[in-house]
Amino acid sequence: EYMIEHLRATAAAASERARIASIGCGPAREIELLLRRAPELGRKLDVALIDQEERSIRYCERTLGPLAARTETRIEFIREPVRRLLVDRSLSRTLGERVLIYSAGLFDYLNDSAFAALLAALYEALVPGGQLVVGNMAPHNPSRLAMEYFVEWFLIHRTPDELKALASTLVPAPSAVDVEAESLGVNLFLT
Repeated sequence: EYMIEHLRATAAAASERARIASIGCGPAREIELLLRRAPELGRKLDVALIDQEERSIRYCERTLGPLAARTETRIEFIREPVRRLLVDRSLSRTLGERVLIYSAGLFDYLNDSAFAALLAALYEALVPGGQLVVGNMAPHNPSRLAMEYFVEWFLIHRTPDELKALASTLVPAPSAVDVEAESLGVNLFLT
């Protein structure tokens, strides 16, 4: 719901098509739900979905392709590891300039060095005044023990201060850096 509202606001504010990118898009459920709830916003969206998983991209093509056609949404499906785009220094070129770039489920797998490098590369791809939104699980995640003990699902949990510190090296300095949370307060979003 948090990302749907960011997408809705970005599309509604756009005078032309809002160029958006989702990094590590997974099933891109937020795009699907936005287009089902507000199909009129589709003709204002130009979305790049990037994921390294073939199954994720195929799922997005199957579910979002027809929905995009009905709503006049432009969607580009990109199956490419973000790491390769970083190493090749082609991330900005692949994305082009975007008004909103977000990643809801990737950064909590990255160590601080990789986090900072990817954050900087995505920041470069923003238009002036654009927004970058990066999700990360909070340390007080009530499911953390079960995730780690029962399914061996290990994430790097970060506090708001740790997230802000990782953004402090961006050049030029952003006009604002904040950490928001979804309604449960478990998923933090560095903006």
